[in-house]
Amino acid sequence: AEAPAAGGHARPASRVRRRLLDTPESGVLGRVALAKRLTREEFLFTGLFAVLIGNLTYIQVIRARDYQEMSSNNHTIMKSRYIQRGSIITSDGVTLAESVQQEDGTYARSYPNGNIAAHTVGYYSTQYGSTGIESSMNDTLTGSKDYSSWQNAISSLAGMTQPGNSVVLTINSRIQSAAEQALNGRRGAIVVLDPRTGAVLARASNPTYDNSDISALMGGGESEDQSLFERATQALYTPGSTFKVITLGAALDSGTAALDDYYESPSEMEIGGAEVINHLYADHGTIDLETAFAYSSNVVFGQVSTELGADRLVQYARAFGYGQSLGQDFSTEASIMPEPSEMTEWELAWAGAGQPVGQGHTPGPQTSVMQNAVMAAAIANNGLAMQPYVVSQILSPTGTVVSTTESRSLGQAVSTATASQIKESMLAVVDEGSGSAASIAGVQVAGKTGTAEATADQVNTAFVGFAPYDTPTVAISVMIENFDEGVDEPAAATAGEVLRIALAAQGA
Repeated sequence: AEAPAAGGHARPASRVRRRLLDTPESGVLGRVALAKRLTREEFLFTGLFAVLIGNLTYIQVIRARDYQEMSSNNHTIMKSRYIQRGSIITSDGVTLAESVQQEDGTYARSYPNGNIAAHTVGYYSTQYGSTGIESSMNDTLTGSKDYSSWQNAISSLAGMTQPGNSVVLTINSRIQSAAEQALNGRRGAIVVLDPRTGAVLARASNPTYDNSDISALMGGGESEDQSLFERATQALYTPGSTFKVITLGAALDSGTAALDDYYESPSEMEIGGAEVINHLYADHGTIDLETAFAYSSNVVFGQVSTELGADRLVQYARAFGYGQSLGQDFSTEASIMPEPSEMTEWELAWAGAGQPVGQGHTPGPQTSVMQNAVMAAAIANNGLAMQPYVVSQILSPTGTVVSTTESRSLGQAVSTATASQIKESMLAVVDEGSGSAASIAGVQVAGKTGTAEATADQVNTAFVGFAPYDTPTVAISVMIENFDEGVDEPAAATAGEVLRIALAAQGA
């Protein structure tokens, strides 16, 4: 049969059917279009699935520890109560922190010897979190990363609860107690290092706090008697004349000056268009560089600094650790030295004398007590600066040594010959100069004093040194805030007290 066409003409029926099927949805063309739509949808769903997997991976793997350690994570808090955390022990075997099992099967943190080295040990609280070693060594103390045996490794990887490892500190309890007692009633900090390795023998900061009752401190806030702020590593101070150790080292090591070079040292001198003034306006006349170091002449060291130039002075300061966050297993506020291009000649002169007077930029030098200890230790160690550390060993729950910290150097700050000359000059400071209060009967002590204005009405006093002079085993840095020369003992006397006990503890 034929279908009528427009105008009355008829077309074959087979041709009509062919045209009805000849559309984008029919035949080969239809199948291609359908495949394209399905492919687009497949890519869409694959992309959405990838986003889902990525989000789960981010939450459960990358951010897992953050969520686990959140103080508000009830599951983590509840689980941690049933974990026997490892102990924190001094190098001479005194337990500073341990876990004691309660009647309900949970464990509570105990500090059996009071709050010795409280800032270093830190606190552990299911409510307030943790600080110090309790925080930085948490994985070790909880046993979540215990690979001391294949059984423990499997348990750690599987997330199974097991007793934690113990942490042995480099701190000696006798030296630490001596440092804390020396600061009693004073605001400030003391650091004692083994100059040969960088091991921290004592790290005291006052005011301290009671880490066995952290809730009382958190509830009542900090006071004159209690503070979480650790001045040994987190506070920056004007170094005063202790910085002259670096200036002298830079001058001798670079050949800019020699100990027997003579300089004018009037009570004040104009350098860079402004005055540089000796402490208490002392007029030393014409003296050699070694005498200027012993009597701490700002005027002479201002002249030496301008001879050195800003680039060289900053270079040597950084070689001693300025600009770095010191510590293998703890963090220290980086000491500050300005960029050389920022310093005017007058600023440079005062910087070499240890006084930051910069304007329009962050002034320097500014030092931490730990930085000053590293500086003194480097001179004692023939110019080689060592990276300080406070964790000596990790012990398994059975007492097996899991790991031992290896000492690391920061590099050769000055040559051995230069260090030897500085050592002689520091010996003269204690034997004949401003540091005589640090002397110890029967032992040669080398050191350098420093006095610096913190504010218009506050003066801080500092001391750096080491002993015994011939074979140093102890280096010390002391900073006492708001020093009143007519009332308090200077930092040098405080250092002498601690050094005497430290040497006795070492059997020297």
